[in-house]
Amino acid sequence: MTLNVDVLVFGAGAMGSFFGGLLSRRNRVTLIGRRDHVDAIRRAGLRITGKTSFVARPQVATSTAGVKRADLVIVATKAYDTESAARSLRRFATKSTWLTVQNGLDNAEVLARTAKRVVAGVTSHGVTFLRPGEVRHAGIGETAIGPYAGVGRSDVVRIRDMFEEAGIRTQISADIRRDLWLKAVVNAGINPLAALTRLRNGYLASMPMLAAAMTAIVSEAAAVARAEGHDVSDREAAETALKVARRTRENRASMLQDVERGRETEIEAITGGILRAAERHRLQAPLNAFVYGLVRGLERSYKVE
Repeated sequence: MTLNVDVLVFGAGAMGSFFGGLLSRRNRVTLIGRRDHVDAIRRAGLRITGKTSFVARPQVATSTAGVKRADLVIVATKAYDTESAARSLRRFATKSTWLTVQNGLDNAEVLARTAKRVVAGVTSHGVTFLRPGEVRHAGIGETAIGPYAGVGRSDVVRIRDMFEEAGIRTQISADIRRDLWLKAVVNAGINPLAALTRLRNGYLASMPMLAAAMTAIVSEAAAVARAEGHDVSDREAAETALKVARRTRENRASMLQDVERGRETEIEAITGGILRAAERHRLQAPLNAFVYGLVRGLERSYKVE
């Protein structure tokens, strides 16, 4: 893989549009997204505002039907859509390298059941979907990628270099499975609290009671990560969650954006995954179970008249 390659972004929501838009400055990018978003980009381009500001003009479509080639497939759907995404992308399963930048613990494993070459990624950039055709880069974060299945370090280096050329600071992870767990732990602290309070990330770190709640939630989740074999300390989990919340202080967390739109959240992929692992190891995670139940109840409220 070299620069100026064919990139397919499947799931052009906030984060997928952001990455695809940046990559389109040096590569041939096609975004697959919802009809209203696609139509708006066709009319006036993809507007990225905030920490990054420019108008990108990638190719757009609502399905992969017309896409002939993809060297790199970036899967950026909601975690609950990963299996259906893999089915839709099956014809790219042999020759393309697939990269997941999704929330949750199991996406890379699900994709590896279909794709021969899978790279897993984590990012803490804060991106808000403002309206069709426009996303806001609300907070600068860190991105790391690592080999997951069927790829070597050289493959990952080429993707890293492509991201760096596009202005996305990217590191190669020494242990991507650990990084996936650390991200899930951090997300478990930020996303449910943001959804339940309807506050931007910065408030979670600046309000003492919310910061204490977030710290307690991620410390509990870190114990589960350790039981899974990943060296994630309570201190690292808490410090990382607070750092991410502060760096993305103006961002509305993805789970909050889902709640505001009356959509299903990723609570099952994030907190649910942690709770399932806790059960396997016979650990108690009452705070995570509590916020899990509250967010599930909030989702149920969409349908209650």
